[in-house]
Amino acid sequence: MDRTTPGPVLPELPLQELECFSVLVRQLHFGRTAQLLGVSQGRVSQLIKRLEGQVGAPVFERTSRRVELTELGRELAEQVVPAVDRLRVGFEAARARAASTERPLRLGFQCAVYEPVARAIAGLAEGAAQLVELSWGDPFSHLGRGEIDLAIVLSPCREDGLRVLLEFSRQPMYVAVSAGHRLAGAASVSADELAGLALIEPRGPAPDYWRRANAPRRTPDGRELAYPAGAATLQEGLSTVASTRLGLLLCEASTAYVQRPDIRYLPVPGLEPSTLLVVQGGRRPHPLAGAFVRALTAVGA
Repeated sequence: MDRTTPGPVLPELPLQELECFSVLVRQLHFGRTAQLLGVSQGRVSQLIKRLEGQVGAPVFERTSRRVELTELGRELAEQVVPAVDRLRVGFEAARARAASTERPLRLGFQCAVYEPVARAIAGLAEGAAQLVELSWGDPFSHLGRGEIDLAIVLSPCREDGLRVLLEFSRQPMYVAVSAGHRLAGAASVSADELAGLALIEPRGPAPDYWRRANAPRRTPDGRELAYPAGAATLQEGLSTVASTRLGLLLCEASTAYVQRPDIRYLPVPGLEPSTLLVVQGGRRPHPLAGAFVRALTAVGA
């Protein structure tokens, strides 16, 4: 007779569902949660429904306009979200330790290394990150070829094989004009005035959807915008602005990093604000990628 008794059986934890729940708790938006997790919105809904089935009751109240936690969801979030954060920190610390003997994290950037990015890099070990400047009009090619590990670029990104890890730095739009331009003394530029400007657009292999977002073809009220000139870099574009009557659209943060006495920066109310993305390539992730994104989030990007 076999007197062997089985050991205790631990209940299986739905880790994938709990991670999805943890992100959705913070985002309260299925689309943004899907983007951060690199999955479809339908997959997020599937994971949450599966979790609710395992818990035995709804953890979110969903309407056509908003997503809110139920009372049970709030109780679950109090326990799960910090625990998932600790798991992620521990995992990333182990990967960072393993990466200490690997090559640096190759980090591409457009236009400038903004303060939150610089602070996140400073939070890594000395020499752990290597900066690579990207062309203003070529946000994704280096990442697609595996020449860099992460890219900090203007949104949006809909490229096959690339994954958006974080969206941050929502900024109002400005237009740069020369100090001698007729609009240089204005407090702001209206849609009508913007439509009367000849503008400079990014020059390079950026996809059309990205180009339309960052060099819009129409104002919010439907007035057509013209781009008779292009520039490969923001500095090249601003040098052209300073010596011509052309204008150049850029975000507020860039105006602070590229101060020039021969250029004036004017807000353009009504234009869709810009945002930055941290995008990862489809090849093997660098062990420090998660630690960098976490550091960027921690500094309030």
